[in-house]
Amino acid sequence: MKHLIIISITAILLFSCSKNEPLGWKYPDMSQVPKTPAGDMIKFGKELISHTNVHIGPYAENPARRFAGNNLDCSNCHIDAGTRPNTLGFVGTYLLYPAYSGRVDTIISIRQRINECMVRSMNGRPLPFESYEMNCLVAYYQWISIDVIPQVGEKYDALKKLKFMDRAADPNLGRAVYNRKCNTCHAENGAGAYLSGEMEKGFDIPSVWGIDSYNIGAGMYRLITAAEFVKQKMPYYNANLTDEESWDVAAYLVSKPHPFMAGLEKDFPDLNEKPIDCPYPPYADSLSVDRHKYGPFTGLKGKVGK
Repeated sequence: MKHLIIISITAILLFSCSKNEPLGWKYPDMSQVPKTPAGDMIKFGKELISHTNVHIGPYAENPARRFAGNNLDCSNCHIDAGTRPNTLGFVGTYLLYPAYSGRVDTIISIRQRINECMVRSMNGRPLPFESYEMNCLVAYYQWISIDVIPQVGEKYDALKKLKFMDRAADPNLGRAVYNRKCNTCHAENGAGAYLSGEMEKGFDIPSVWGIDSYNIGAGMYRLITAAEFVKQKMPYYNANLTDEESWDVAAYLVSKPHPFMAGLEKDFPDLNEKPIDCPYPPYADSLSVDRHKYGPFTGLKGKVGK
């Protein structure tokens, strides 16, 4: 049955692609997903991203499905279920894997990449590779990658780059930005806001630090990623921060407490592949953790970008 479902998904993708469509990307019409087991998987993949907490969060109805360790939804970072440009989108992601990962210094599959997010951003445990949830996520990634070529998908996924400052990002300056522009939604203590004020119902507005947030191994705990995301998306309905404000408020966020993750010293066996803003050692140079965490980034050894 599993093989039949996979074949069906592939058929859906092929017949959904018009020969007359340009080599760009357009959002597939979810109403056209067929009412079949394969179509149900695509729809549930989107549902998992949009309402992660409900299905696999700490308060999921079935205790065996409680894979996420926090109450965040994937869509808190991957806006519009991963379909909005330049905001960590999933469009085209399926076509980019298998791919090299400097974090483990080997080629990984898209399923392995999903599980990196599960244990880091979701502060939880891996999804079984052949679980229904994993298969649905992969099916959804396939679906939204219709008509995409890998190069387009890579650009669509990327955050817009910020020019590095010639000074370190300053958490103290960032606190002032946060108090002025962010705490109305995310709260003074960074805890966000739960639906109806009840943790088990998940977030209305996500936390940005604290025990119910992403852990220190997550990509969003790195300054460059956080600053570029803030610049692109925050405040949510009116992104208007300057570049310097984005750097400084991101520094404030990564200066705050986040859940611990053990074993991070094993990340990036080849230290030259380690992102220059990685907030935990060891490094390819002898410079301090604070220098890597907050900058300035000129003169650091390591990887710039992903």
